[in-house]
Amino acid sequence: MTSLYQWLQEFWGKIQVPSLALNLLDVVIIAALFFFLFYFIKRTRAFQLFMGLAIALAVMLVISIIAGWAGLITLEWLLRTVVTMIVATLPLVLAVIFQPELRHFFARLGSRSILTHASGYEETINEICQAVNQMAEKKMGALIIIQRESGLEELVEQGVKMDSLVSAEVLSSIFYPNSPLHDGAVVISRNRILAARVVIPLPDVTGLRRLGTRHLAALEITRETDAIAVVVSEQTGAISLAFKGELQADLSSMDLRTRLTSLLAPQRREKVEKTGKRP
Repeated sequence: MTSLYQWLQEFWGKIQVPSLALNLLDVVIIAALFFFLFYFIKRTRAFQLFMGLAIALAVMLVISIIAGWAGLITLEWLLRTVVTMIVATLPLVLAVIFQPELRHFFARLGSRSILTHASGYEETINEICQAVNQMAEKKMGALIIIQRESGLEELVEQGVKMDSLVSAEVLSSIFYPNSPLHDGAVVISRNRILAARVVIPLPDVTGLRRLGTRHLAALEITRETDAIAVVVSEQTGAISLAFKGELQADLSSMDLRTRLTSLLAPQRREKVEKTGKRP
């Protein structure tokens, strides 16, 4: 192993690479790392908390500089000390903030599911549509959350964990009115039901009083994450789909299938997310 390392060092030393090219390569690598870091945290529920922390640090730093110019020595020392302490413990702070997302990422990294992400939804869509159609006919209220990239571990931890294969029969039995699990939402990831009876915090209902609890919860979870929410109205049996905080109501079974396919099929997802419209 040592000899291989030495050979690589000698080989690299013999390559005459212009310093400008190395500097450009260095900049490109750092830029790529920051891009993927920002891309990762932007798709998490903790992104707003991270941005709040960054803004607070920037404001304290600016105030400390102004305090130094104004001769406010104590204030400058206090703010610089706080900023230094936060920066020094930043890795630990970020690990705490993004703990659910990191756990989800490493779990995916260590499993085969990360390799089959592109093709695990067709059967799931069939089972969801079948269950939704059955519940709509019987006017059984339902709220189904389909996880995409954003982690939903916080919600899953609060619900009743299941880890069951997605099937129309299981979904219908969960939302059966006399079932102990029918209140709350079901969270699905690929072809697995992660949890049932999941409680989603409701948003401010100002201007949304005409919507029911399930519809409000669907709007809230799709505002905070990139998840998809399918709702069946208990009063009318109408089928709705929420995505990016927007609700599409009174969908037919074919509309629901088309919309789910467009949002979950990798080759069509980018187009739909950019336009926010059905293909």
